Amino acid sequence: MKTKIDVEKLLQWALRDELPKGQAIAASPWDMITRYCALGVRVDTSGHGDGLGFLGGEPHADALIVADAIRALDTGARVGETIDEALALFGEFAGIAHEAARAIMRSTFDQRSIVMSCAAMGTRPKWQFDHPAPFQMFAPAINGAPRAIVYGIDEAGDLVEVRRNRGRKAMREPYDLKMVPRSPINWHDPSPMHIGECRAEWIAWHHALAALARDLAGALDAFDVMPSALPLRPWDQPIVESRIIKGRDLAQGDVEAGLVPRRPASGGKPIESPIEAETVASYNRASREKMRRSAAI
Repeated sequence: MKTKIDVEKLLQWALRDELPKGQAIAASPWDMITRYCALGVRVDTSGHGDGLGFLGGEPHADALIVADAIRALDTGARVGETIDEALALFGEFAGIAHEAARAIMRSTFDQRSIVMSCAAMGTRPKWQFDHPAPFQMFAPAINGAPRAIVYGIDEAGDLVEVRRNRGRKAMREPYDLKMVPRSPINWHDPSPMHIGECRAEWIAWHHALAALARDLAGALDAFDVMPSALPLRPWDQPIVESRIIKGRDLAQGDVEAGLVPRRPASGGKPIESPIEAETVASYNRASREKMRRSAAI
């Protein structure tokens, strides 16, 4: 009976556990996997050892089938064919990503390398980021002091750089307000381009996993490949908030009646133990005796 296995776990098993077998111990997994997937055959390294020996055994037959499927992956995949598809990569950062989105439309992504890298290291492409920090753009000046870059709209409707007013006019308005001046913002830490590239790699990686799951379905002897359950765009998934119970007294109202301990209602002065009563009486006698001696003096 075949073992059901997620396609991501299957790739990690093949590239980390099986394909390195028979290779030099000192060789990195990336080098071994790259040589096999690039050539389509296992490289004979006998007689070319590094003095540390070789890993024993031979790769599992299913691992070789997985390697063939990886070798067939696209090395020039495109993720954003239209501007809307490219902007969808940025999710909550789409408002500041127009130039980066256009650059993503011209980019290609190597699905084979992304799959091999993630499987060999046991990782996934990064898609979660903090909000980029805005930085005003400055241009160098002759005297060495930076000058803020400001753009505006001229009479012809073109976007041009606006110079700061001088003299008395500068006291009324630093720039010509009729040109609708604005200072461009440069977003960093991380940059929108970095966010788009990483999320595009996630999409390419996710599509590659889906293609491998289809190609390897029924092709392996020991495994039944299951497609990945990960979302295609996790940044678009709603955030699940924790449940907060409001307006309920959990100490009183949420306990079943049969589980509440039956105790008599307390009332009046608490009952003192004999030791406590004797201690209080001794303290009172000593206090009265002290008061009488003070009055006699």
